[in-house]
Amino acid sequence: MMAQADAPGASLADLLVLAGHRAHLERERALGHIEALLDAAAQSGDAAPLAVVCDGARSLVAAAEWEQRLGGLRLARAVLQREAQPAFAADMIATCQRLLEDSEVRVRWAVGELLRTLCEQLGIRVWEETRECILQSIQINFERDATEPSGQLPGADIGSEVEDSGPNSSADFLSSLLQQSYRVERPGTGEMRHGTEGWKCLETSFRALQHMMEGCGEAFRPHLDAPLRELIYRALGHPNRFIREACHFIMGSVCKLLEGAELEALAPEIAGKLGLGLSDNWSQVRFAASTATRTFMQCAAAYRERVFPLLLPHMCLNRYYVAEGVRLYSQETWRIVMGDKGREEVAKCAPQVVAYYIEQSKANNHAVREAACACIAELMCKVDKTAVAPFVPRLLRALVMCFKDASWPVRDAACLACGRCVTAFPEESQEVLEELYGLWFAHLQDNIYSVREDSAVALGNAVRAYGDEAVQRVVPVVREMIMQAKQQPEDSKAYGSLENTTLFGVAAQRARANDPTLHTDKTMFSCGSLAPKLQRGGGCVDHGFARDKEPWEASDGAVYMLRELAAVAPAAVPEFLPALAELSRLQHFAHAAHLHETVWKQLPAIAEGLGKKVFKPFLDEFLDPLFRSLTCGNRLCEAAAGRCIGSLRDLIGPGIFAGRLSEQQRHLLESSPDVPPPGGRFAAPVTPNLVLTGRP
Repeated sequence: MMAQADAPGASLADLLVLAGHRAHLERERALGHIEALLDAAAQSGDAAPLAVVCDGARSLVAAAEWEQRLGGLRLARAVLQREAQPAFAADMIATCQRLLEDSEVRVRWAVGELLRTLCEQLGIRVWEETRECILQSIQINFERDATEPSGQLPGADIGSEVEDSGPNSSADFLSSLLQQSYRVERPGTGEMRHGTEGWKCLETSFRALQHMMEGCGEAFRPHLDAPLRELIYRALGHPNRFIREACHFIMGSVCKLLEGAELEALAPEIAGKLGLGLSDNWSQVRFAASTATRTFMQCAAAYRERVFPLLLPHMCLNRYYVAEGVRLYSQETWRIVMGDKGREEVAKCAPQVVAYYIEQSKANNHAVREAACACIAELMCKVDKTAVAPFVPRLLRALVMCFKDASWPVRDAACLACGRCVTAFPEESQEVLEELYGLWFAHLQDNIYSVREDSAVALGNAVRAYGDEAVQRVVPVVREMIMQAKQQPEDSKAYGSLENTTLFGVAAQRARANDPTLHTDKTMFSCGSLAPKLQRGGGCVDHGFARDKEPWEASDGAVYMLRELAAVAPAAVPEFLPALAELSRLQHFAHAAHLHETVWKQLPAIAEGLGKKVFKPFLDEFLDPLFRSLTCGNRLCEAAAGRCIGSLRDLIGPGIFAGRLSEQQRHLLESSPDVPPPGGRFAAPVTPNLVLTGRP
């Protein structure tokens, strides 16, 4: 029976065998024990264990099993980190060249790590000996083989060729056309070949190049000549995203090696290349480019203002990118590079920033379009108005197009952004104001509750900007919408509150489980995320919603609008309070509890906006439905009702409030766990438009 690495008294010979074990845990344990033995032998001056380990490593790297080759490379690295014996180092350099294109990717990764250690110990001569091998591997594998395993061209099918039959060949024209149009391609070949396959060892060879650059350090600088840089630049636009990612990490190493006058001379060239990665459709590539950009900015601190027009727009937008790693890293980079001068630098580069934001608002990736909307709003609201004013019409037109997007998060972001832009530039916004009103009113009854709420927030900003003129536009729409829930059929849409424009989430899973027709709908995914790839706006109001709007959703949107009006135009709200109380009594449709939840969440803000004196006469109309919701069985609605009761009690006064209640209601007030204790601070109106975030 084979000894285990953690067995007491395991011999060095046993540990060398276990270093090539098929189990990863056994290999790691054996390596740890061998490293401890080597350290103990070095302290005692015993050279015998080191020689035994070297022989064991030589044996393992020549083995047939990839686990053994991997273990041998790991052992060799452990040895060379302690003592670079010339003969053993020469053997390992030759081994790295032999295993550079090993069939197992983990072995190839280990080759790169070993090359780094060799360079750290022996210097630039390792690169000089392996340069031809590594560059040849990159150049040969840069373009994948277009032929199929059988040697045929992609799409060729044995027996599918249509032979020319002479004068009568025209009779077979239709058959020939059909065979060409409907030819069958095997998966993994021709046009059916995925973009991530077929590049063999190209990524790991580039990674090995990076390891050697960093291992050699300053000594590698003379070897980073124009041809090598061009090879790296070329790979930054490679069709395979993993290659692009690897080479953007290499760009960080390039910046460190060239720091000084040479980097200053190449700064515009390098900035342009990094900008491509910062705009890549894949989040992993964006992150790699973000790390290289931070390194570049730190190395070019003395003259980086000269390249701000090339990189600042990309850096600025990625602070709002949907992928959290990219977003947080970009925000930290912004603080490091800009300090407290970010707004001033953005104002200086306003033409480039505007052009880039508009370009990104048309990107195929809907997450990028969403980030562009947030950035446009930030640009208009936070940056010097004199610098931004000439570009406002273009920016607003870009937002209007995003307002018509097929992706609801993009519409949501554009909705809020338009409201903020109208507040910042009321005169310049007049050009698109009519169209914006139409979009805001349409989205006030959107399928998605957050879009309804944010449309109300945007309309509230319009009221702030245009005063009575906007109130006269909004109030008739609220009158029309608020009681539409009375026309709601009893069987309101199943899973209605869960649906969105995509085919994902709980609702879609439930629907697809019993709808075989949905299994034929193949959603295309956007690069870099699990969200669906949705098209940009097409110019109409119905942008591909999953279902028709329902009457109760219009009433729900009107409740949000009343909350906003209570904050900016309270005189327009009292006429709607009886209708609001009537909404809270509706029970005839399936989603009544969802509507009641919205009413109870927004009523405290409405009451505070109107003031105690104005709201108090309407209190009695809300008490019965409010306490009924406290025990309705829907936990979200019950919790909202409890918080509403506590807030209204604190606003009106505990004694006066209790005097309006029946005996049963007073008992519920005292016993319900959903009602907060008296004396708490009254809930302030919800105003998500006050803080611009990456995801509104």
